[in-house]
Amino acid sequence: MACNKIMSLILIICLVLSITGCSTLDMMVGLKEDNNPDIADLGGLSEFEIVEDEVGKELNEEPVIETVTVNTEEGKKTDILAYYEDENGFIVPVNTQIPWEEGIAKATLRSMVVGSETEKRITQSNLHGVLPEGTEIRGMSIKDGLCRVDFSKNILNTTSIEQEKNMISAITYTLTEFPTIDKVELQVEGQILAALPKGYAINTAFERENINLYGSADGVNYTVFYKAPDTEVAGHYVPITLSANKVNNPAVTVVESLFNGPPADTELSNNIPVGVNLRGIDVKGDKAVVNLGVEAVNLSEEEFTDMNAIVVLCLDQFDVADVEYNIEGLSFQEAGLNFEDDSVVPAFNQY
Repeated sequence: MACNKIMSLILIICLVLSITGCSTLDMMVGLKEDNNPDIADLGGLSEFEIVEDEVGKELNEEPVIETVTVNTEEGKKTDILAYYEDENGFIVPVNTQIPWEEGIAKATLRSMVVGSETEKRITQSNLHGVLPEGTEIRGMSIKDGLCRVDFSKNILNTTSIEQEKNMISAITYTLTEFPTIDKVELQVEGQILAALPKGYAINTAFERENINLYGSADGVNYTVFYKAPDTEVAGHYVPITLSANKVNNPAVTVVESLFNGPPADTELSNNIPVGVNLRGIDVKGDKAVVNLGVEAVNLSEEEFTDMNAIVVLCLDQFDVADVEYNIEGLSFQEAGLNFEDDSVVPAFNQY
């Protein structure tokens, strides 16, 4: 009996201690929660302390997804047509893209500065910028078709009068691509100069004329596109200004000059397969019919595509959108060529 009493007493004591222990544990948990620092208030922590990022987190809690608002204008690109110089000293039009910004005409000129991001990309195609490294566009105004551009003094860092001539030609052709600009006037650090350091006069407004001139500036001039040779990269199209005493139909004259070939002292070609001759061309409105000699029956589709690209490019300046080919008066199909002769204006010099 005495043993049973002792066992009962021990059980009662254990029960009391168990209840007291639970209350103490609950109290300790409560104190821990009261003293838990807010996750955003970490100012009192040393760099060696660790914050438990799982405290208070529910197991089924959805993860927080952070969103970033993107400016729709940021990263936007715009197409431009700018003029660069190739390794043979020809001024070459280039279609490319640059980041969009207000004042796109100034941004286009900046893309032609040696060392600019756009110019570095273009140089991979054997072309380079015409504006000396470090040249800045200090200001620009456009009124009644006249564009006045104020350059920094770096534009004076030229090495020859030929470089100065090409630079002015490229600037003029680039800016007059914009429909609101007909003429270009240059200033340097706010001043109108008589000439650039190597002697090229800039005391007048410039208009686009006689790009890469071969012949007399006083003749009846017209522009023909020829092809620079392929190197490590595909060759580019080069506009050449030729002159004549008389031109009846400029579009006809341009195609005839294309088939006759480029000036002999250049490395350019006309992209016309050897042996293919021009019998005649008839241009009416926006349509041209090009009649080839019988040798054209041996054309491959690739040869025709290359030839067609440069013919269409030459005629594009006259807004001729439809070019049809015949062989001795017969259609390609009648002559036994089973590929289309539909023409598409090429996106030339696209970099």
